[in-house]
Formats: sequence, C-alpha cells, structure tokens
Amino acid sequence: MIRRAFLATAFATLAATAALAHGPTPQQLTKVVQIAAPPDKVWAVLSDPARMPEWQPEIAKVTMQGEGRGAKRTVEFKTGGSIVDGIDKIDAGKMNIRWRLSKEDIAVFPASFYTNDITVAPKDGGSEVTWHASLYRADTTNEPAEEYNDEAAVAAMEKFIDDGLAGIKGIAEK
Repeated sequence: MIRRAFLATAFATLAATAALAHGPTPQQLTKVVQIAAPPDKVWAVLSDPARMPEWQPEIAKVTMQGEGRGAKRTVEFKTGGSIVDGIDKIDAGKMNIRWRLSKEDIAVFPASFYTNDITVAPKDGGSEVTWHASLYRADTTNEPAEEYNDEAAVAAMEKFIDDGLAGIKGIAEK
C-alpha cells in the first residue's frame, strides 16, 4: 500500500514537472505581396544576398563570406548591432531564397533562431512574393522577459517582413 502511494505521488510530481517545462514553441509568419513587375526583375532584387540593404530599410550594411549556398552574411543594423545569417538555398529556377540565423544578437533582433524563405512566382502579369518565417523567441526559458518573449519576436519579424516586402516592391516597380 505504501509503495502504491509512493508511486502515485512520484508519477503526479513528474507529470506536473513535465507540464511546467514546456519551453518555447516555433512561431510562424507568412506574408504575400503582389508586385507590378515581371518575376525576373523581382528575382534580380532578391537573388543576391548582399543586396539586402537596398530593400530592407533597417539594414545599414551586409558583408558576405562566400557565395551561394553555405555562404554567411553579416547583417549590420542601422540601430547598431549585427547578426549572422547562413544562406541555405538560392534556387534561380524556383526563384527561391532561404536563410537562417547563425549568430544572434537579441538586443538588435529578439529571436534566438529563425529561418526566412522567400519565393517569387508569376501572377496576373506581374509577380507574387511569398515570405515565410519560422522563429523562436530570444529568451527560451519558461518565463521570458517581455522584450524577449514570443510577442516581441513575432512583432519584430512582422515589421522586418513588412518593411522588406515594401522595399522589394518599391525597387522592382521602378
């Protein structure tokens, strides 16, 4: 009887501990914009990872280490600080580029990890650009500070995507 009570108590304690130790969940964002320009013109803006400062207003400078898949991109923000992205894919045939965060700076961008994937496709005589991001908040503990929680990470990424899509659209439609 004592053994059963002990096992029941131990099981309940483990179950409660597991429920509290959930950690962060990946956050997802997808945004789409229509651009009145042919896909090749839009892809020309995106296909060179070093051109990011031309279409992303938050970025002051990009320095590339290597080319194409596997290259690293140091991204310096106008507000100070920098992050490093790894280029996972540049597919001219599918007009798709994907990169991921390799080295974070949570003071400049409140995410501990992200991937960004942008695809250009023909649509109604112009282009449709789809940007998908998957990210984790900066503070991956169970009780993050407000500036490093899921909401802060999503808000920062949403602004980054919205500003980027507006910048791509502005360049491509000139």
